Amino acid sequence: MSQRKPKAFIDRLLRSTAPTLPRASNPRDVLQAVCTTLSPQLDRPIRLKFVEFPVGMDVSGITLAKDDEYIVVVERNAPPKHQFVIAGHEYGHCYYRTLNVHYPGSLPTAARRLLDQADDDIPWDEVIAMATRSADALDPAAEWEAEQVGLHLASKFPKLVGPQAGRDPLAQQTLSDRLSSSLGPLGGL
Repeated sequence: MSQRKPKAFIDRLLRSTAPTLPRASNPRDVLQAVCTTLSPQLDRPIRLKFVEFPVGMDVSGITLAKDDEYIVVVERNAPPKHQFVIAGHEYGHCYYRTLNVHYPGSLPTAARRLLDQADDDIPWDEVIAMATRSADALDPAAEWEAEQVGLHLASKFPKLVGPQAGRDPLAQQTLSDRLSSSLGPLGGL
């Protein structure tokens, strides 16, 4: 495997995405904005979908590669920060073209047929089950690389979501330094 830099990839992606985010964005809006920023860098657009995964499944995310789009499917009931790890992991697979770790060759024909239905009619539990059946396609290096992308995206969660979102730490430090300078030493020292 070549020397790829998941941290640098996410940092660049978030620098491009950040100007499009409103302050105190909600987690799903942030993940959708990241999809929108990433899509032009790929060979097809990414669509993000939150669904409830079948009970007993040991996966919480998957990317379904259709001819005209990638569908990143994330467990709806996962905590928001974990959804960042899941989505980031799948974005990593899309960006590094390592989707064959989920299913060798291509998405199973039966799953492709189900994905051709209207979005509300797709039996997501069946599609997910079909697309995640192949354990023999695992590539530990590709999985680790994708996981690094997801973990780094999740590490940015507090800066992208909630009350701290949009705050520039450098600007905050500069303001703090200026106030300290103006007030002089505190406590009579």
